[in-house]
Amino acid sequence: MSRRGPGEGSVYQRSDGRWVGSVTLGWGRAGRERRSVYAATQAEALAKLRALKQQTASGLPSVDGRTSVSAYLDTWLESVASRVRPRTMRHYRYMSALISRQIGSLKLAALSPQDVAAMLAKMQASGLSPQTCAHVRATLRTALADAERWGQVGRNSAQLASAPRVPHQPPRILTPEQAQALLDALHDDGLRRMATVAVHTGLRQGELLGLRWQDVAEGELHVTQALQRLGGEYRLVEVKSRTSRRTVPLTADAVEALAQERQCQLEARLAAGGRWREPIPGLAFTTATGAPRSGSAITHQFAGALSAAGLPPMHWHHLRHAFAGLMLASGADLSTVSSLLGHTSVNLTASTYAGVIPSLKRQAADRLGALLQRTT
Repeated sequence: MSRRGPGEGSVYQRSDGRWVGSVTLGWGRAGRERRSVYAATQAEALAKLRALKQQTASGLPSVDGRTSVSAYLDTWLESVASRVRPRTMRHYRYMSALISRQIGSLKLAALSPQDVAAMLAKMQASGLSPQTCAHVRATLRTALADAERWGQVGRNSAQLASAPRVPHQPPRILTPEQAQALLDALHDDGLRRMATVAVHTGLRQGELLGLRWQDVAEGELHVTQALQRLGGEYRLVEVKSRTSRRTVPLTADAVEALAQERQCQLEARLAAGGRWREPIPGLAFTTATGAPRSGSAITHQFAGALSAAGLPPMHWHHLRHAFAGLMLASGADLSTVSSLLGHTSVNLTASTYAGVIPSLKRQAADRLGALLQRTT
């Protein structure tokens, strides 16, 4: 056993080879509160012991070996509330509730990969989609990663449990002719202008609705925030990742659509007079009285317009897929398209549009063959 100074705790090796670190954190209702961490090596046990003491010193809620999964998730949600976006927090709360219904009574320290796998299987058997089950596992994996870093569990059981198999559904890619036919079918001028910018830039709906006029300049736009509705109130939030902050060059059609939108907005402001209200100043896309536009209303309006034109059903997000497919078909490389989409990695872009890439390879081979044939 390796003894340390008062308040520093002790580290020792068990008969089964695992290392244990123990420290007294103070006094609680039940008397002296002593906590232990477990690791495969002495160095790892020392690191976990330091993390545990740092967690306590920083005021983070603590748990012990008797803590249930449900109680830990409540504690964890409190600890992450200040460092994630409101929509992410809402997602975490929903997924945590699903987890607690299944394994909330189990002890956190005793949670095994088998417990997690059984939970996911039961959820899927009850009718939850594989995608939702994958989100459940991802949330629990994130929560347990914090628990492992804080020295509250010796392993991440969600990480070790197999992920649910989510069937791959390739995105619908439009040809240039299909994209133009879609835009022509949108008889509402405002909706058509928004869809034009979406097809020509690949912005997510929230990024498009959060676009401000100050973000558009010299033939390009800067994506820095997105519009979200939380608790009945619209607000701008930072984009979802570092790579989502990006600059996108504008085509001539996109520049024209934005110029028309700005002119229409100025005319709407004059017509509204005292009824004009801008809870978020400077938005590029607003209602006739200056309020932010509703994403769900646009989605329904878009679906209705397609149905009226006799076109196949399509989600607004397919406009982003259309941009990606058209860029790839134009000869842009994966890295460029990934950057313009704001993806976290080129691998994500490649896996998302894997169905498009074989045909692009065929086109590239045909172009090469034609070029070589002309030069021989």
